[in-house]
Amino acid sequence: MIYLTGDTHIPIDIHRLNVKQFWEQRDMTRDDYVIVLGDFGLLWHRNREYLYWLTWLQQKPFTVLWLDGNHENHDWIQNLPVQTWHGGNVHFIADNIIHLMRGQIYDLQGKSFFVMGGAMSIDREFRAEGESWWESEVPSQKEGRQGLDAIQHYHNNGKHIDYVLTHTCPGSIIHPMFQMHSAGDPTTDLLDTVREYVEDEMEGWYFGHWHMNKDMGKYHCLYNKIKKLF
Repeated sequence: MIYLTGDTHIPIDIHRLNVKQFWEQRDMTRDDYVIVLGDFGLLWHRNREYLYWLTWLQQKPFTVLWLDGNHENHDWIQNLPVQTWHGGNVHFIADNIIHLMRGQIYDLQGKSFFVMGGAMSIDREFRAEGESWWESEVPSQKEGRQGLDAIQHYHNNGKHIDYVLTHTCPGSIIHPMFQMHSAGDPTTDLLDTVREYVEDEMEGWYFGHWHMNKDMGKYHCLYNKIKKLF
């Protein structure tokens, strides 16, 4: 089983994964996944709160997969050792807590998932760089190129992308989906290029960031909803 949910902002919104609200976990094992679509919030500061929620998540019967959003400690993430898992590079936080890295493709339960975390914080002027905001929240040109190259390599080997998982969304769908205008986030421009590569073949694109639950065709924004993918 694979479930998806939006930003958990540990400790603010992580409670949706408790047994009372997410009772389906009673039938899950470590071979089943809950994927958090960015702003996970576990890796923020090395303090007692981090240790509490780390232990809480380690006691879950399922495996937590997460991609980074904008509100993460990106310096901490980037200094973690890299390992290979299900076809892509990852960071292991614990045996059942795994960070899915930018521009990677994973084969999970017979489906392929392209992942690109990151986004621009519109509130960065109210945050302190290196303490509550990190410049590397936005994917670099190198990370973007690696992601596009990975998709092209996948295509060259006769494979296709089934699902795309990101924190924010392509800039071209912001207005039709949310009736808003892009705030000039380079991440959304990169995701427009990804969209050109995979839109026709993909089954669905899932993202968080916008703090709402909304669907538009193949595009699905999740916040406090927990959606079973299959």
